[in-house]
Amino acid sequence: MNRKLIVRIGGILVAVAILGLVIPVIGPWIGLGSAPNPKRADVSTDFEPQFTEEGMGAFVAENGDTLAAFRLELAETTAETTQGMMFRRSVPEGTGMLFIMPEERFQSFWMRNTYVPLDIIYVSSDGRVVSIQANAQPMNETPLPSEGPAKYVLEIAGGRSAALGIIPGTQLLWKRNI
Repeated sequence: MNRKLIVRIGGILVAVAILGLVIPVIGPWIGLGSAPNPKRADVSTDFEPQFTEEGMGAFVAENGDTLAAFRLELAETTAETTQGMMFRRSVPEGTGMLFIMPEERFQSFWMRNTYVPLDIIYVSSDGRVVSIQANAQPMNETPLPSEGPAKYVLEIAGGRSAALGIIPGTQLLWKRNI
């Protein structure tokens, strides 16, 4: 075979090999071979975030009796707050998610991509329950607002606040795990 032909074929093979390595990396950036991005609601139903204990909390009645104690998962960042309890199929007994909001103000939550009913308990910066949205309907995007300014929002299994005697004015005490 001719030396020039061998060099050309080799050069073509090298170029094809380089393209084979480069296209999968830059293809999605320029729209080659990429599937459309799924919307959040299209996330696989197999995905379920697991409870992560990060603190403890307790509701205390005016007479000082402890009404209930909860292991808490904390939602502090924008990403954690946005995700919240979405995609969870259960709320383990004695657990809840405490949202620590950036400022005390009227708050409003919804139940988008939330598969279980929840009690949404709005709590002021001094730890007093402001209002409760009880048994919030799963998969509903209707805003569920607080009835006053709240710094914290606690989500627990639906119906638990009434069963435990948690009402507006009840004190929530909580602490972070060390």
